[in-house]
Amino acid sequence: MAATRLLILICCLLLSAAADARITPVLAPGWSELAPHQQQALAPLAEDWDGMSAVSRLKWIGISNRYEHLSADEQSRIQARMRDWARLDPDARRRARDRYRAMQALPAERRNNLHEEWERYQNLPPEGRRPQDATSAPRRPGDALQGQANIIR
Repeated sequence: MAATRLLILICCLLLSAAADARITPVLAPGWSELAPHQQQALAPLAEDWDGMSAVSRLKWIGISNRYEHLSADEQSRIQARMRDWARLDPDARRRARDRYRAMQALPAERRNNLHEEWERYQNLPPEGRRPQDATSAPRRPGDALQGQANIIR
């Protein structure tokens, strides 16, 4: 009888410990729960906010908390990027994430070279940039990485 009670007690303790050890989900506030300064900083994402994962919301909240300490130029750049991101469909977002990962996987020297090439191109006057004729296939962002096929695919 005592052995049975001891066995039941041990089982109850084990079950209790297992219940306490369960993982609690990461909670992130809904749009209406954000502070006014956070809503202002994250305004371009308002429509998508409640559909975002908790991890994404926490990332954006971190950005909004640093937002007021940025210069006006940096704030407008971040807002423009948020608007651009919010306009992308899910497939375009996935492709953008894939390209970002591919760029991060490149050696630092190669990344810097691509960045420098892009800046040189951006600094050319419009007439100095290579025009695309109607017969050429349109270029997609990330085409410069096609030689890195093993990284992208």
